[in-house]
Amino acid sequence: MWTITNLSVLEASQLYACDGFPIQNSERGEGLCRIVAAPWGYIDLLASNHHNGGLIYSELSVNGEVLRYGASGAFTLTADAEGFSLTDGHGTYAQGPLKPLPPLAGETIAAFHEMLRIKIVPYQDPPPPTVPKTDAELQALADKYFPGATYGFELAMSLYDWTSSSFIRQDLFHQLQYTSAAGCPLDLPTMARVIYGCTYPGYSYKDANFMNQFMMQPATSEQDIYNQLLGVYQRVKPLALAEMKVFENAVLALAPPTVAQYPQLYRGAMSMSGGYDTGDFSPSMFEFPGNAGPIDEPLYQALDAALEGTLRVGAIITTKGPWSFSNDLAVAKVWQNGILITLNPPAGATVWPGCGDITEFSINPTTFEIDMPPPTRYRIDSYVWEMIETDGVPQKVCHFTMTHLGYSVAPM
Repeated sequence: MWTITNLSVLEASQLYACDGFPIQNSERGEGLCRIVAAPWGYIDLLASNHHNGGLIYSELSVNGEVLRYGASGAFTLTADAEGFSLTDGHGTYAQGPLKPLPPLAGETIAAFHEMLRIKIVPYQDPPPPTVPKTDAELQALADKYFPGATYGFELAMSLYDWTSSSFIRQDLFHQLQYTSAAGCPLDLPTMARVIYGCTYPGYSYKDANFMNQFMMQPATSEQDIYNQLLGVYQRVKPLALAEMKVFENAVLALAPPTVAQYPQLYRGAMSMSGGYDTGDFSPSMFEFPGNAGPIDEPLYQALDAALEGTLRVGAIITTKGPWSFSNDLAVAKVWQNGILITLNPPAGATVWPGCGDITEFSINPTTFEIDMPPPTRYRIDSYVWEMIETDGVPQKVCHFTMTHLGYSVAPM
């Protein structure tokens, strides 16, 4: 067993372990513990036990350096923008740079600027009751929440854009990747189905602004949407991936909401009205086996089957796209479309790690929203079937209770 008994990480905007337990004074055994210290980076600590003849010892591999200890180890961890140091106080230590979070320099920012230039960011002319923000208002938010940041305006814009209908583009170009297949190809037929089925008031495949976010024109049919996607997806995909990197950095630069403020959070999990059904839920996780293909088969799994596998009780799931949460269960029920989530914080946590309250950035000023960027990990603790009335119609809903484990930088 090993333990971090002393911890000194000053001025991190977010600090937590991705296993859901407190960093300090938690005994850990074999396996990987990832510690995120935003905005600088993360540390991977991999513990292993060894038997060499009559000698029994353990090793802790820390970002490539190895510390050897006996039956148990007690360590002091310090970290800042310059790097980390881990020591047992007896001459055994490791030090070096943290592994970086998704970088914003170079091609990532250039791609985001391209989205601004061609006007797919922000969403163009959103209909009421949205309240669009000006560039000056977004710069003021950047100055408030990201003071001194080189790309503060871009961070603010990514959060604002997510709260518009642009979230559909970001969802689709992340959730519908075959993430275990070479090149992470897209499930374009399912993407066409979801776009065709979207039924938000003012947002549909017939609307020029809605289709503009995909660099497409108003369509006449699902087949028309699919045909248009064939011509644009190779250009849109890298742009969507770049915007997500900006979004991840923005969320992690915010102070995390406290558990005292929000003891639980709630999500209507199938929020894309009309376009998704419950069979689209498990494929939105990295653990879904169909991510490996065959890529000519849709990313889809009936919920009953998923509950025996990817979504079984006790499983840890990792999201391919962002999840938004409300502080109001009744609001979450409005958007559930068959799946509802009640989320609990990690064990002993005083803050919700790896997420941020983006309400002030929202194009919908009356909508509370805490966002968790991908890849974020959750443990499924239980589920029950409930009947929930939506627009006067009773619906059978799978209500999960999960524990939040935090943003993990990359799937673990």
